[in-house]
Amino acid sequence: MHNILTFDLEDWYQGMELPQAGWATLEKRLAIGLAVILDLLAESQTRATFFVLGATAREHPGWVRRLAQAGHEIGTHGWSHTPLYHQTPAQFRAELRRSIDLLQDLTALPVHGHRAAFFSLTPQTAWMIDELAAVQVQYDSSLFPVVNYRYGWPAAPRWPHRWPTHDVWEFPLSTVAVGGFNVPFSGGFYARFWPYPLLRAAVGRLNRAGHPAVVYFHPWEFDTDQPRLGAPVPWLARATHYHRLGRTASVLAGLLADFEWTPMGDCHERCHLRATP
Repeated sequence: MHNILTFDLEDWYQGMELPQAGWATLEKRLAIGLAVILDLLAESQTRATFFVLGATAREHPGWVRRLAQAGHEIGTHGWSHTPLYHQTPAQFRAELRRSIDLLQDLTALPVHGHRAAFFSLTPQTAWMIDELAAVQVQYDSSLFPVVNYRYGWPAAPRWPHRWPTHDVWEFPLSTVAVGGFNVPFSGGFYARFWPYPLLRAAVGRLNRAGHPAVVYFHPWEFDTDQPRLGAPVPWLARATHYHRLGRTASVLAGLLADFEWTPMGDCHERCHLRATP
């Protein structure tokens, strides 16, 4: 069983609900965590999918090219890290096309995958799928079937599936069902919160049931010395962002040692072939 390893390529401040007008004044630290990630992937000879924020690609074009040259898959994370529920379809469309154009110019490769900021695909923002299909995006990973104050669609399917209205596949972030609830474990704060043996058991449980785990991390999670912000960042966002950052590298190293991993595009190819008559 090959599981799916993904990274959201954004700098430390871009996911903290800070006004974007102030981003330019903050320290750029993307390279610190990204270097750790690339070393771990190279040591384990693992390829992954990087969902790249357009604003980040504009600031760090050399890193995007380096990722592609190393054989990693490049997907789009939109442009500005604005949640879907704070955009109109027209705004999302413009940002999506802008990000895809830049990423394809930098890598000379097509962009087939997408992940929305803050996993903000919900019943109210499902119009996003129409927009993805319009620009030939083949698969998405914006759905988190949990309850969370910033995202979540708990009633949605938990496994990779094709949307009924378009030939677009969805790869939900992985959860385990416990007592009627979907419990998240598959990256970010959750991977730093749960003890590693529980993470390993959760991935193994999915694999034994015939499903790949879909896991995500951010480069800033590997940067333990990043600035600590206070207000106006909401306290819960601060708590989840900074929680146990020192564990992230060991968690990823353990997952790389204990399981097999692949980019999302490779898994999509296998899913698509199985679903094609």
